Amino acid sequence: MKLTELDKKILFELDKDGRAGYSEIGRAIGTTAQVVKYHVENLLLGGAIRNFWAFADYEKAGYPFFWAYWLKFSGLTKEDEENIFAYFAQNQNMPIVLRCRGYADAMICITTKDVFEHNAVLKKFLAKFGKKIAMMEMAVGMGFESFPRTYLVGKNNEYKITNFSGSSRGLAKLSENERKMLSILQVDGRMEWIRVAEILDLSVSSVHAMFERLNKKQVITKTAMTLNHAEIGIRAYRVLFKLLQYDEDKLKLLYDFCVKHSNIRNYIPVMGNWQLMLDIETESDEQIHDILREMRYQFKEVVFEVEIAEVQKIEKFSQMAVEYPELLESKKEKVVDRKKVREEKGTVINNESGSDGDNTKEDEEREDEKVWF
Repeated sequence: MKLTELDKKILFELDKDGRAGYSEIGRAIGTTAQVVKYHVENLLLGGAIRNFWAFADYEKAGYPFFWAYWLKFSGLTKEDEENIFAYFAQNQNMPIVLRCRGYADAMICITTKDVFEHNAVLKKFLAKFGKKIAMMEMAVGMGFESFPRTYLVGKNNEYKITNFSGSSRGLAKLSENERKMLSILQVDGRMEWIRVAEILDLSVSSVHAMFERLNKKQVITKTAMTLNHAEIGIRAYRVLFKLLQYDEDKLKLLYDFCVKHSNIRNYIPVMGNWQLMLDIETESDEQIHDILREMRYQFKEVVFEVEIAEVQKIEKFSQMAVEYPELLESKKEKVVDRKKVREEKGTVINNESGSDGDNTKEDEEREDEKVWF
């Protein structure tokens, strides 16, 4: 799927706030709500956007043990591989599951409330698939910082905009309904409030107020978006760094380089064999190597070793365990083929200009409340 410049601008606005309405995005980029809606639906139908999810602070939500594992497999049949990744995908304590090539075949994250639960999740996995694992390395997460995808609009993150998870100590006091909402929004961060209210058996106003409380407590800091990189010609990499820790000034300059760089998405300090993980998105292999060459040169005093894992497929990506999966499994959704509906109605909107027709502001706001499938 080839992205237009308007697609990229819309994706950038959604990357900043995955719950932004069509009208809000239209005002930000100088077009109409209808044009935004048309493009977003095409991006969803074309598979460019994988899903939306609530960017949660796992520390405040009571899951301080958020550890990453790099895996290489041995002697796998295709069926074995699919069974392993199906197991990962279904495990509610594994919010991040990546298929990779290069340094590792997979990267998973396990998040738990304490080290004993963490060990139990790990032992259960190893008992089932341990004989198929040729290499396993652990990286203990020390926090997670996410930067906007400014490369979509040809800019750097000069204002150092960032979202944090797991970087603040302390446990937020959450009600059972707030924890249920976290589970729902981890799976579908764009779900409209009326549907959340139906699932939780609450009023829409109560759901609104609960979401605001989660934001005020900084348990949810934004609604994030996961792209389907293969569909839009973007390459995604998770890069590991071994650092020499003696030059604090250089380490600060390294962080400043990362937070500003348009292609660096996530900055994750870790402990273990490695000290830093970066998520980097580029348009080519050459570009990733140029970025890493520049980093090795500029920060040769602190960068000791670098390994690259190219992300082939994102199976899951969020910041929280789904504590109440039954809420999502029990609800019945009607999947609508929006493209077919548009064709039947004969709706044709110019990709760049479009028109609101006779839509009022109230019409646009009602459209903004509708779920994006």
